[in-house]
Amino acid sequence: MLSPYPVRMSSQSQSSLSSQSLSSQAQGAFRVEPSATAAGLGAPGRAGGPALAVDIGGTKIAAAIVDADGTIVATARRPMPVPVYVHRPAEDHPGGCTPGRGAGGSAEEVFGALRDCIGAVLAAAEVTADAVAGVGCGCAGPMQWPAGEVSPLNIPSWQAFPLRPRLRELFPGRPVLVHNDGVALVAGEHWAGAGRGVRNLLAVTVSTGVGGGLVLGDRLFHGTSGNAGHIGHVPVDVDGPDCPCGGRGCVEALASGPRTVHRARAAGWTPADGQPADGHTLAAAAAAGDEIARRELARAGTAVGAGLAASASLLDLEAAVVAGGFAQSGPIFWDALLAGFERHAGLAFVRRMRIGRSDDPARVALRGAAAFVLAPERYGWPD
Repeated sequence: MLSPYPVRMSSQSQSSLSSQSLSSQAQGAFRVEPSATAAGLGAPGRAGGPALAVDIGGTKIAAAIVDADGTIVATARRPMPVPVYVHRPAEDHPGGCTPGRGAGGSAEEVFGALRDCIGAVLAAAEVTADAVAGVGCGCAGPMQWPAGEVSPLNIPSWQAFPLRPRLRELFPGRPVLVHNDGVALVAGEHWAGAGRGVRNLLAVTVSTGVGGGLVLGDRLFHGTSGNAGHIGHVPVDVDGPDCPCGGRGCVEALASGPRTVHRARAAGWTPADGQPADGHTLAAAAAAGDEIARRELARAGTAVGAGLAASASLLDLEAAVVAGGFAQSGPIFWDALLAGFERHAGLAFVRRMRIGRSDDPARVALRGAAAFVLAPERYGWPD
């Protein structure tokens, strides 16, 4: 929920598909949840069946069937089938991480994993492809919008990948709307989450990358190319590390999970035996008192806070909602975020911006992707 600052909050594809054609596939890679959860969103924006919502990030693919009244009927989730980043010693790559691909990481294999996830959720909801009203998809960016050609920095094999045309092959005759995952996030928060009722809203996710989206004047704000809201590539340290975007000192270069883990490892942090060297393990180590982990997690929070202050200064925002693994990790990251915001929010109108955490971080971007289809008057655009 939102609280006024500075109150601190606690811590190869086929031309079409159907549920029947895919229901026999192995489900071991998926977490499928067929139970419905009411969203309480009122009347639908578009009749004609449920929406298929898709959320594609650097480490996971998720899909949901969402009824016209906002009820999530079923969800499916699977990990991305290829490592997203290769961690290398700082002396070999001063930027900290380089995009990498492992065995089986081609563009078609990633799309095949997406197709399988869609098939799993259709089967769980007992819905066929021709029964959905449309497809809403949020994907890591940048991208060419509204064409839906994506080049995610954290999915190396997808460069100028025609995601929207490929999804349209699976759902012929249905609207398919593809946007940045940060835009799906802000649509979900504004339609059904912590940002309801906020006219000028920024939503941010801190995960494999750092992304964001904007609602301005109670409507999605796309920008010239559909890439508005990329707070992860706002520079907050002019002498900071190189960023995968080609810039320097960006929020993402300082605060993403892979970059934060890399810094900690370069400083001597080692995960416990059997534990992966990832953001979850680092956050747990920080909570347990590891000084290196605490310092680097706090550094990430400070960078996000500075990025929020810069965004509020530019856009005169009413509120910001923060999602992603680090945002849910506890007070070390969160207190540093608020302190970073306070340090950089010198003007009164900036300091008035409320900052809160997502109420439903695992599913809010799916709700937002569904809103592209189900509530087009505020969150859609011509197909």
